[in-house]
Amino acid sequence: VSTFYTRFKFTPPGKNTVKVCLGPACHLRGSAVICDEVGKRLGIKPRETTGDLKYSLETTACSGACALAPVVEINDKVYSQMTRAKVRRVLAK
Repeated sequence: VSTFYTRFKFTPPGKNTVKVCLGPACHLRGSAVICDEVGKRLGIKPRETTGDLKYSLETTACSGACALAPVVEINDKVYSQMTRAKVRRVLAK
């Protein structure tokens, strides 16, 4: 039951939270690929935190920014029309 609720954590959250929207508009524009790229860059899967507790990767059902799809939020800052290249640039900052 506890794995159903996304706010229930098994590990402490990271200092920075990266949320990838998987809602319909974002999904149609490739958000699954974006989520995979973020996970690959951070070395974690959704609902996991890096070993150094710097980053947590989460997914959302909808960020409410469908016109900007696909969307990634990092610490409540929205990054729109994400691509693999943009993921690399944003995470490098």
